[in-house]
Amino acid sequence: MINRLTELYPNAIFTATPSLDPHMYWFKENNTEQYMGIPSTDLSPKEINILKTLFTMTAVDESINVSESVRLWRNFFLFDEPVPSFQQNHCRFIHFSISNMREQFQFDEWEEAVKSLFPHEISIVPFSGYDGVIVEDQRELQMDEDELFSAIQAFESDFFFKVHFFIGRFHSPDDKLKQLFTLEKSIFQLSLDEQSEDRIFTLEKLMPSYVFRSIPKCDRNILFGDIHNLLVEDHDLSETIKRYIENQSNATLTAKQLFMHRNSLQYRIDKFIEKTGIDIKTFHGAFFAYLGCLYNHEED
Repeated sequence: MINRLTELYPNAIFTATPSLDPHMYWFKENNTEQYMGIPSTDLSPKEINILKTLFTMTAVDESINVSESVRLWRNFFLFDEPVPSFQQNHCRFIHFSISNMREQFQFDEWEEAVKSLFPHEISIVPFSGYDGVIVEDQRELQMDEDELFSAIQAFESDFFFKVHFFIGRFHSPDDKLKQLFTLEKSIFQLSLDEQSEDRIFTLEKLMPSYVFRSIPKCDRNILFGDIHNLLVEDHDLSETIKRYIENQSNATLTAKQLFMHRNSLQYRIDKFIEKTGIDIKTFHGAFFAYLGCLYNHEED
């Protein structure tokens, strides 16, 4: 039967220890110690039900010592399990991804360091030895972005790795929570692919990139081609306009960051407005121009 399944699912993998990859379904054949992992994209709901009648479907590796609350959260994230019944308050997910780890890196040591940062109890739900989700209840005292950034600097110094966080939105523990998790995770992955120099992401920061990616490629040149034609002639102008918009039209701050005189910055802004007819001093003009800068970056 296994040989037949490998023909049907050529992307299947076999291992004695299943990973916690949220994109894999794991099945165990009776009377063996081997697990078969199949990518979730290769399975329909009907196929999953059929395989569950033939094999034992596993949600977690029994050899991994986790608390009951973490186990329930992990089953919720990885499989079609409901929101844990103990979750009554609004909560948010802080996604994390670790890279450039040394061989001696110990996840449990880092886990304890993370828990010590929060003023209240949290659940750290690992998907692997390098990524997962922190579940935080909504309380009067919350971890803010500045505190997390300071912690990142300490983490990377102490553990010799790179870590990225995506701070999700607080949400009630209802039937929309799984959809929120899935959406946040996909947006976080987009940020890692495109803005890996940053360490902390939020939905607000990433929304322009998400909106841009939702525009069909065939339409991007039509919408932003004139902006690209201008920026391709002046590479510095693209960074100037993008930074100016990110700084909420604060010319003084932008000039300081770009090491240029404020009058020189104003000249570049006026040049862009004159050439494109887009007033980036307005919200709608700035948003459209920002998408144009993203398109220009994609084409470079």
